[in-house]
Amino acid sequence: MKVMTLAALLMQMTSAGGAGAEDKRAGKHVEDVGTEHKGAVAEDITSLKGEIVSLKEEFRRARERQRLAAEEKQRQEEARYGVPAKTAPTPASGGERTPAR
Repeated sequence: MKVMTLAALLMQMTSAGGAGAEDKRAGKHVEDVGTEHKGAVAEDITSLKGEIVSLKEEFRRARERQRLAAEEKQRQEEARYGVPAKTAPTPASGGERTPAR
């Protein structure tokens, strides 16, 4: 989760152009003296949370695409080489090994 948070923060910072871009410096500006900027932190946190959610969704979709591509590749190789599809082994009934009579 730390990686996702860092990635979202990095994206937010780079999309804003860094600390000096378009009046987004850390300190107060001359035009802002005497006015309070209420809710800016809450807005930024909300924005970061939204980006984290979208990144999670994007990574989830990418993993799903990778999984589907791997399955398709396996099917193609099985069809190409004539290897039968693997079936899941069925568990033996009775649990323990029973001696043959």
